[in-house]
Amino acid sequence: MIPVFFGLGLLLLAIQTTIFHLMPAWLGRPDLLFLLLVFIALYCEPFRGLILTLLLGLLVDVLSGIYLGVIPLVYLLFFLGTKALTRHLALQDSINQVHVVVVGFLTTTAVGHLLTSLLAPEYYQLWNWSLLLQNLVILSVICLPFLHLCHHLQRLIGGTPPLSVLTFLSFKRRSSSANRFKS
Repeated sequence: MIPVFFGLGLLLLAIQTTIFHLMPAWLGRPDLLFLLLVFIALYCEPFRGLILTLLLGLLVDVLSGIYLGVIPLVYLLFFLGTKALTRHLALQDSINQVHVVVVGFLTTTAVGHLLTSLLAPEYYQLWNWSLLLQNLVILSVICLPFLHLCHHLQRLIGGTPPLSVLTFLSFKRRSSSANRFKS
């Protein structure tokens, strides 16, 4: 599972750094890799998710970071916070996933901006609210189809095929003598 989602992360990062920068800025440049990180935080096992989050954060940091380690730290904090919340809240439901994306994107952007400002006070960064809100709207619209696509990919990797006609054709008949409720 790690190589497949790492490859998907590489593909999304390549799309973000090449194709999205060729388009006009008014169309928006959503952070598709963040949607993958939300999926990893919600549905992957903790150890595998930590490895994927760290690797993808390092890749983003090498390609577009100011100080090495800021973006992986922000991504790891997001991953750990989301994992801690999923233990007590039902964040895997489709209704709550949009909220996780919006709040998570705002939080990771704010923490990344704060860390960058603390480490490099001479590098003055302003919040571009119009771009941030534009990215939030785009991410909130495409998050559910993207997360369902990733969930479908995870089911295919895990060996459990999606519900189809073939699953009904391979119906096995149980023997009537076995009663599993009888002690």
